[in-house]
Amino acid sequence: MYHSQKIGVFISHIFGTYQQGVCQGIIDSALEYGYTAEIFTSLDGENLGAYEIGEESILHIPNYDSFDGIIFASDTYISSDLKQKILNKLKTLTCPIVEIAMANNSFPAVTLENSSAFEDLTTHFLTVHHASRVCYLGSSEETYVSELRENYYRKALQKQGRVPDEKDIYHCAYNVAAVNEALTFFCEAGTPEAVVCYNDRLALLFFSAALAAGYRIPEDIAITGCDDTPEGHNTSPMFTTVSFPVYELGVTAVENLLTLIRGNDLPFTTLLPAKSIIHNSCGCSSSENANSVFLIQDLSSRIETLEGSVFGSVHMSAALQHVTDLDQGIDLLEQFVPKIENCREFYICLYSDWDSVSNHILALTNNEETTADTDTILLKLALKNGKRLPECSYRKKNLLPDYIYDDSDCAYIYTPLFFEDKEFGYIALAYKDNRIGYHFRLVHWQININQMLQNIRETKRTGMLVARLEDIYMKDSLTGLYNKHGYHHFEGALLNHALSENLPITVFLIDMDGLKTINDSYGHSEGDFAIRVLGQALESTANEGDLSARFSEDEFYMLTVGLSEKDARLRKEAIESYLDNYNRLSGKEYHISCSCGFCSVLPTPDFTPEHIQELFAVADQNMYEEKRKHRATSAHFSDTHSATPHRMP
Repeated sequence: MYHSQKIGVFISHIFGTYQQGVCQGIIDSALEYGYTAEIFTSLDGENLGAYEIGEESILHIPNYDSFDGIIFASDTYISSDLKQKILNKLKTLTCPIVEIAMANNSFPAVTLENSSAFEDLTTHFLTVHHASRVCYLGSSEETYVSELRENYYRKALQKQGRVPDEKDIYHCAYNVAAVNEALTFFCEAGTPEAVVCYNDRLALLFFSAALAAGYRIPEDIAITGCDDTPEGHNTSPMFTTVSFPVYELGVTAVENLLTLIRGNDLPFTTLLPAKSIIHNSCGCSSSENANSVFLIQDLSSRIETLEGSVFGSVHMSAALQHVTDLDQGIDLLEQFVPKIENCREFYICLYSDWDSVSNHILALTNNEETTADTDTILLKLALKNGKRLPECSYRKKNLLPDYIYDDSDCAYIYTPLFFEDKEFGYIALAYKDNRIGYHFRLVHWQININQMLQNIRETKRTGMLVARLEDIYMKDSLTGLYNKHGYHHFEGALLNHALSENLPITVFLIDMDGLKTINDSYGHSEGDFAIRVLGQALESTANEGDLSARFSEDEFYMLTVGLSEKDARLRKEAIESYLDNYNRLSGKEYHISCSCGFCSVLPTPDFTPEHIQELFAVADQNMYEEKRKHRATSAHFSDTHSATPHRMP
């Protein structure tokens, strides 16, 4: 059963070993005390360019009112900007907050103190192995912690009445050339008896450089590392190193948070000390024997997993690359979810306005978009225990629908979906037995899904722009009817319909009466207005499928299918009746009228668009007959056309 008591967790780069260990400790400890952990993770600082602008959308996912307390792993954030924005948000909350941080914490913090062990390692060399010269190899890429560990190294020397020589301390990057320079630097003052390395990674590089230079480890140079990595554990000799009790860090963070929730006091900083682990690389004899076969098996497995991850991500990217329909994309994504090891539940949750376009595009395309209900979320893809659940909408008070929570005992991990500064929603996933297995390839997944959603959104935007361009090209801007281009584009389809259904074709040619008089007497804006009214008369009296177009200033064409002779006369009368009704109600000083001619025929199989032009020529003559009648009965209207009949352009 899903616990109503919740602990929120903010942590970055959850695919890291440290982060997963911390989260696992939080999840297990929270469940033990009757709480559920909801973990919010991001990818800040991965040098993703403009893409990472949207990382702060992680702040908009949680329902902060639902948390009894929050754990903030502030040291996992590479981006100081994102870290500060999360910190600013957390400072506005009233619930208890515990921070996991090395220093400069803003809330009561749990600190993994794994630097003081460097004093123990240095002292070990000086007192147990009686080393006369111990050097320190630090990291130039992680300067804060590296300098902290250097200080403990210096402290150990000081306690033994020693000070480091100028050739005893060196900071370098994680590459072979830099570590070779470090070895050369140390050896300028003679071969050091021992080197305390910043971590196992740097120790492995120094180990290789020393072996390549002909030194034996530990007989000529003894070394130590830190972090107790699998690589260091499987070297020969096995690394003397420092433990990294990250699981206990998560457990302690939960216990401290519960202390605050219960209203009890807590020290501002709780230290969780690391311990040195003595193996062989320092010169001691260890009962544990490193066997390289285990490392080889582990590396082979990791390489195989990495290759599978790369090819899987490429396959996924290729499959989603041309998706322009959301339902199609979701169906494709469903096929990939089973590839997530140990995944029990997987959800894609979209905000109601995820595919909205900018106001600028709406203005350009003469569109209006309904204001989205920002409190509604669409559960677009829901997979639980291998089964796909129906889509649904729900309110944001919970991050997943109530029916999912009702029978769940899972801790959920949430990652944001976005493209640059556009927020789409989030992914929620849970693992079997709450054993986290968040692999780095899920970062590729997230980027692929974001790109797919952006492509769909771009397709919508492009479609609106293309439709607008088509309108500009094929429609008359004054009346909204088709222009010459639009008419010719659709003429063939109507002709084919008439031929296939054996229906009559009727063409109408409509010409406004007295437009010049209106322009001269009342201005061209009134003339434009009169043209729009005539266009509305044609549009309001047309049947679905009729083709109405404005070909010139006051000249309109209409092509219809299926009208009888009687229907055609009724259509003409309907247009005239529309204008008469308008004139009675408008209050304008001028009347709007038109002359209309039409011609009908039942097309034969060899009928072509050229024959339609001949019909318009007959309709043109009929229209002029009517215009002459109008002149005879309406002397106040002046003729704006020459006596020469119009011809189809």
